[in-house]
Amino acid sequence: IILPKIRIHTAYWFVLPTMLFFILLAIYPSGYVLFLSLFATGKGTAFSADFSNFSNFIGVWNHHNFSKILVQTLIYAGGATLLHAFLGFTFALLLNILPLNKTYIRTMRTVFLIPWAITPTVVAILFRLVLHPQVGPIAIFLKSIGSPVVFAPLGQTDTALLFVTLTNVWMFTPFYMLMILSALQAIDLGLYEAAVVDGANGYQQIFFITIPSIRNLQLTLMMFDFVSTAAYFDLTWIMTQGGPVLSSEIIPTWVYRTAFQSFEFGKASAIGMILFTISVIVSIIVLRVINRE
Repeated sequence: IILPKIRIHTAYWFVLPTMLFFILLAIYPSGYVLFLSLFATGKGTAFSADFSNFSNFIGVWNHHNFSKILVQTLIYAGGATLLHAFLGFTFALLLNILPLNKTYIRTMRTVFLIPWAITPTVVAILFRLVLHPQVGPIAIFLKSIGSPVVFAPLGQTDTALLFVTLTNVWMFTPFYMLMILSALQAIDLGLYEAAVVDGANGYQQIFFITIPSIRNLQLTLMMFDFVSTAAYFDLTWIMTQGGPVLSSEIIPTWVYRTAFQSFEFGKASAIGMILFTISVIVSIIVLRVINRE
């Protein structure tokens, strides 16, 4: 039997390392998480040969804090995404339209990017110190003026999630500002010149030229932002560990607590798959809106 010679194009060998890397770090872990969510039972990664009838998903759905944690996750991710988009667009617009010196603009870009360049762990510890009720600068200032107000936002159930969200906004807004600034500089200046000839003022140029020109970029950034923020773990865990009284608990911290404190890997995997499903739904909605153009 003469086997036919199979010729493999050279380009495939260059792509192969990337594909193997993607399979090992994305496809395999995702498949294993799905497997654990369906078959793992009890503590650890032990699994039953029989299909568990979605018992892990049912257990998560019936958890008494499920709705609260889900809503907090949506508020955290949605609020941070909207603020990233608004502030990033505002700062980018100011740097793009104001008659500033080019050296000053380049300097401000670098300054704005500093929060994004800092390690999330350092940012979380920094803001824990800033917001500390005893050694934080705000608390010290209030004491120096004799104020009876106890400034402890991370220790109060009404404000913990808000300040974690604001910390996230402080850290990641510069990245979106830079992306939007690049898009603004790519808009054809002839559109603005034609608008001026037609009598359009500055606000009309922004709402009828600038925003529509970068609409798809904004939607794409917001989609990735929501998905990544909803799964972001570092800031929340280091700043509050989901407290006080689960007031800042989000799905990523719940997954960590379930997997590495309670060792219920099957249930933790089910929680992760629920977050994955939410991310997929949001992505589909945004992509359908973009494709309508």
